[in-house]
Amino acid sequence: MGRKIVAFLLLLVMLSLSFTGCFGKTKANEPFSMPITDEPQSLDPQIADSNAERLVASNCYEGLVRVAADGSIQNGVATGYTVSENGLIYTFTLRQDAQWALFSGQKSVLGEKYGENDFKEKFDKTVYAEDFVFALRRAVDPQTGSSDAFLFAAVTNAKNIMEGRAAVASLGVRAIDAFTVEITLEHADENLLYALTSPAAMPCDEEFFALTNGRYGLEAGYTLCNGPLHISRWTEKTSLKMVKNDDYHGEQDVKPASLTLYYNDDGSKIPEKMAAGTYDAAFLTKAQYENLSDTSGLNVQSMENTVYSFLFHPKSSVLANENLRKALCFAADLDKITILGEPVTRAAGLVPPYCRIGAGAYRTESGAAMLPYDAEQAKSCFFEALLELGASSAELEVLCEEAYADFVRTVVQGWQKTLGVKFVAAVKTLSGDALQAAVTDGNYDIVFYPLTADSVMTSVFLESFGAGGKFGIDSAEYTQKLSAVRSNSGNFTALRAACTDAENYLLQHAVLLPVLWEGNYFVTSKDTKDIYFYSSKDYVYFINATKK
Repeated sequence: MGRKIVAFLLLLVMLSLSFTGCFGKTKANEPFSMPITDEPQSLDPQIADSNAERLVASNCYEGLVRVAADGSIQNGVATGYTVSENGLIYTFTLRQDAQWALFSGQKSVLGEKYGENDFKEKFDKTVYAEDFVFALRRAVDPQTGSSDAFLFAAVTNAKNIMEGRAAVASLGVRAIDAFTVEITLEHADENLLYALTSPAAMPCDEEFFALTNGRYGLEAGYTLCNGPLHISRWTEKTSLKMVKNDDYHGEQDVKPASLTLYYNDDGSKIPEKMAAGTYDAAFLTKAQYENLSDTSGLNVQSMENTVYSFLFHPKSSVLANENLRKALCFAADLDKITILGEPVTRAAGLVPPYCRIGAGAYRTESGAAMLPYDAEQAKSCFFEALLELGASSAELEVLCEEAYADFVRTVVQGWQKTLGVKFVAAVKTLSGDALQAAVTDGNYDIVFYPLTADSVMTSVFLESFGAGGKFGIDSAEYTQKLSAVRSNSGNFTALRAACTDAENYLLQHAVLLPVLWEGNYFVTSKDTKDIYFYSSKDYVYFINATKK
């Protein structure tokens, strides 16, 4: 999987969803399990990129601060912090009993220097201020390749380091003493505390890192964790097990005995396994959830985080023409159409309601600057497109799942009625997996497709349409707009304006046509209590989890 720009932006956000089990006593020291659909490539938190890698980091590492179930910032390794009057200097005081978890698997790394039988006693397990300094320097170092690096752009000299104009040693982060970290900013950053809960800000012991000889995070024994759990076993293509860190001394007790992530490359098997009690928590699509025969044993939280849209292939010789795309948008009278006989939630923009700016909703009642239904404007754009293409007609194929076939055919009929005989379109239905493969491989003209915001951060969703994103478009102008989004990450007012500008660019240039909003689901077994997540499916926390 390619590296995403995971604009952590506010890892943030007080969209914290917690689940309480059914009435009855639960107990600690129980095992838990959860499915993952992408296997980790590395457990190095500074380069954590995929859902699975971030999920591991959320439970096996602890930063200066952490996020609670209600979305508030709590002490992590730090016992507290102060902020200077001008908002530019953050000083964190660390607890002195924070320790790294050592287990037998690390013998290959530490055994030669400290003795195979003595390394647990001789290696200094204390987590020091320097471990955070080293971690943040790694995070902004271009050689590390951290997708979260820009989260720390406000830190003194961070931008110069990321652009190769300064050495990492000049970063505005220093250890005042063994247990005090000072971070100096070039300008105030409303997002800093949430950024410090991201995987990239997790501590890293420089000595252990050096002793791995470039293999840090590539195997269980090549990791060094300081969180509630620590890596115990990593079985390729099967599972990854984390166990309780007995050396964790945070402000909360660690409740679970273990957490095992099971690799499922076929996501279709997850719903029934969840219903059968094989897993304790999982994320399900609307279709997966609705196909379950029995949901009585599940706690369910809906998230309106999916927008079904008509995607126009950005590299199609025909659909690269903006006037043709606009013609299709203007010719779609979507307000009069229902799906499967049911009224739908008509999308008032591209970014779904789930997304946030800071602690507040991004989506407003006014919606976005979408192209409205306008038959005359559609005809004008269509004939202009034919002239520009030097074509007498346009013939396209529209892909969709069978469940939406009637709806898509109705839309296509509307296009044909408005644009006339020179427009020809055929509808082809595919299974969900085949549709996803077609999009991934770029084998489509137009596809009716669910775009899901895996993160609550508006910027992350908009990044997926950038040059390096999943649905990337080749647009220097949009690249500039995304740059404005990133550079304003620490100022929520400016960030909202930048995100609105980027979203409206996609809509006004008819890059795609949003149609309806739908919800996905986070489900937990009713036999469990206090499994919570916030921001995205990358950050599910088991520190408080108990079970019947």
